[in-house]
Amino acid sequence: MTLYIMCGVPGVGKSYFAKKKLMEGPGWKYISRDEIRYSLLKEEEDYFSHENEVFEKFIIAIKNAFNDDGIFNVIADATHLNWASRNKLIRNLGKSLNKVNVIPIMITADPITVNEQNEQRTGPACVDRSVIRRMTASLTDPKTDPYNYTAIMYVDNSKHDLVEKPKFMYYKNDIKMKEIPIKEALKK
Repeated sequence: MTLYIMCGVPGVGKSYFAKKKLMEGPGWKYISRDEIRYSLLKEEEDYFSHENEVFEKFIIAIKNAFNDDGIFNVIADATHLNWASRNKLIRNLGKSLNKVNVIPIMITADPITVNEQNEQRTGPACVDRSVIRRMTASLTDPKTDPYNYTAIMYVDNSKHDLVEKPKFMYYKNDIKMKEIPIKEALKK
């Protein structure tokens, strides 16, 4: 069993990557904190008005997926910007993480790409640019977390980067294992 923890600011492409690049074949379960939130929100309600219930349902859904014999890979889709938010998830999953590989996937992109993708969103999914800037400032690399992850994946989703750099990197025990294009990595 593997838990993939999506990490990144709104509009960077976490959900797209999870749904279109990771989930190939049977055995995958995608759990989105936003999808849970939108199922509870009524028109005119504040985005965070059900935050405790949203988080509780998020944790329950992940634990239920761990207990499903047909599921081998669980994707926890939320911003998980820093150790505090990733630790909250890990702490609340508790003993259910026994024998589970935990792999954060840090999705990054240049600010132009993030803003363009965010502006294509509608309703509460479209986040104010000032909020994205603040969230970007609080984003931390999972390598600095005091947790022994099975591995850490990095995906660069930039569309406007002038410097050629790898689109996919994979680290295990602080050793760079792979630096290859995403499509090649996911074929393996």
